[in-house]
Amino acid sequence: MSEAISAYSVEERVVHGDTVWVAIRARGAEWSWLTPAEAVQLGRQWLQKYDGQAEDRMPSGNAEGAAPAIDWELIAAE
Repeated sequence: MSEAISAYSVEERVVHGDTVWVAIRARGAEWSWLTPAEAVQLGRQWLQKYDGQAEDRMPSGNAEGAAPAIDWELIAAE
């Protein structure tokens, strides 16, 4: 089971209570399946590269403290 979150979807495969695969799919592309360790590494790389850049591009009309445009969450699937 997956759920679309903005322009991308995220899915987890959980076996016996442990996450064994994490997947991401953007704009209808094929699923990219990662181990949890690979997903963590990718997240760290993205934070290092892109953290703070989204705020720099926010339109000036947004109020301070406004919710981010993307809700980051993982969707569990059986």
